[in-house]
Amino acid sequence: METASQKAQREFLSPSQRFGEIIAMFAMFLFFSFFIYHQVASTGFFTSAFGPWEMFFFYGPMLLALTPPLIRAITGRRQPARPPEALTNAFLAVGAIWLLMIFPFDFAHLADALPAGLRFALAWVNNDIGRIFLVLQLIVCPVVALVVMWQYIAHRMREAGAPPRSPATT
Repeated sequence: METASQKAQREFLSPSQRFGEIIAMFAMFLFFSFFIYHQVASTGFFTSAFGPWEMFFFYGPMLLALTPPLIRAITGRRQPARPPEALTNAFLAVGAIWLLMIFPFDFAHLADALPAGLRFALAWVNNDIGRIFLVLQLIVCPVVALVVMWQYIAHRMREAGAPPRSPATT
């Protein structure tokens, strides 16, 4: 069983973990840019059913997902990023429901945004596999949102029950 001291240490990020959060934001930005390119270049990945609401439910969670790592990188703590992380996961689940109902994608064109020599990496993904990813998102994201909020609440309760610390010990 983990002690309160060990849990408190896990709350704070090391400099390398903070740098990792910046790398994660960069990776998310590349992922976002990949799909923006699909849309701007009209590769065929997005069908005519990809309208304003579909854009909101597709791109919105991606942009919101940048918030938790940004907060962790700036503050060096996990706790302040938990509510936006839970919100992001809830938004991903709602988005998955919407996108499964409309399914405005043609995964046969997913690899079209890559250079010819790299297309093999995504050429195997078809519409059925794309739907599987959305269903997994629909199942996993609400669970993650609940776990993250539980961690947030448990941490707040531990802080409330802990004896006050003097400024000299912080």
